[in-house]
Amino acid sequence: MNKKTSVLILSALAMALLLAASLAAIILDDGGSPHVFTSLRGQAVEIYGGKGLYQYDSVYKAVVFRGFDWANLIVGVPLLALGILLRERGKRKGQLLVASVFTYLAYIYLIGVMGNAFNVLFLVWTALFSVGLFGLALVLAEIDISAFPEELGTNFPRKSLSIYMIILGLFLLLRYLAEILSAYGSGKPPASLGVSTTLELAALELGIMVPLHIAGGIFLWKKKAVGYLLAIPLAFAAFMAFISLAVASVMIHFLYRRGSVFDVAMPITLAVVAAGFSLVIFRRVRT
Repeated sequence: MNKKTSVLILSALAMALLLAASLAAIILDDGGSPHVFTSLRGQAVEIYGGKGLYQYDSVYKAVVFRGFDWANLIVGVPLLALGILLRERGKRKGQLLVASVFTYLAYIYLIGVMGNAFNVLFLVWTALFSVGLFGLALVLAEIDISAFPEELGTNFPRKSLSIYMIILGLFLLLRYLAEILSAYGSGKPPASLGVSTTLELAALELGIMVPLHIAGGIFLWKKKAVGYLLAIPLAFAAFMAFISLAVASVMIHFLYRRGSVFDVAMPITLAVVAAGFSLVIFRRVRT
C-alpha cells in the first residue's frame, strides 16, 4: 500500500471517528447537574455531573470539550472532507488542510485522553489521537518541503504569519508560567488544577506547543522550508482550537453564568484573528 492510499484511508477513518465522537458526546449530554467536590488538595471543585460523557469532569473542562464537540461537527468534519477532496485532485491546499486537521486531532485528543475523566469514548479518543499523529507523519512524508519557499511565492503572508506564530507561542508560555509560578509563590494549588493531580495540559503546551510555535515563527521569518511546514498546520490547528474555545466561553457565560464579558470576548477575538490567517493562507497557497 502506497503513502497516498494510506493517507486516504486514515483521513476517511479520522472523519468517521470524529463525526461519531462528536455526535455521541452531543447526544449523550444532558446539561449536567453541577455539584461541589473536594479534591485531593482540599480545593472545592464544581463537577459537571449528570449522566453524560463529561459527568466526572469539572464544569469548565466539560463545557470546553462540549465546545470542541460542536466545533468538530460544524467546522472540523467539513474541513477534513474538503481537504480529502482537494488532496485527491492533487492540490497542495488539500495536503496542507489534511495535515492541519491531523495536527489538530493529535493535539486535542491527546489532551482529552490525558486530562479528561475516563469515559465511554476513551478508546475512540485514543484512536483519534493515534490516527492524527500517524496520519500527520504520512502526509508530511509525501510533501517536498524544500520547494515551499519558492512555490508559495512572495504573495504568501510570511512575515505576518511568523510574527503571529511567535506571539501565540509567547502567549502560551506566559499564560502557563504565570499560573505555575504563582502557585509556587503562594504555596497553593494552581487555579486550573481542578480534580486533576497535575497540570498535564501545561506540560503539553510548554513542552511541545510553545517550542513548535516559536521555532516555526523564527524559521518562517528566515524563509526556511521547515518554517512553512510548522507554521501552516499550527495556524489551522489554532483556528479550530480557538473556535472551540469561543463556543465554550459563550456557553459558560450564558448557560452557567460564569466568567466576565472579557472572558467571552477574548477567545472570540482570537478565533476571528486565527480564522483570518487561515483564510489568507488557504487562498494564497498555490496549486
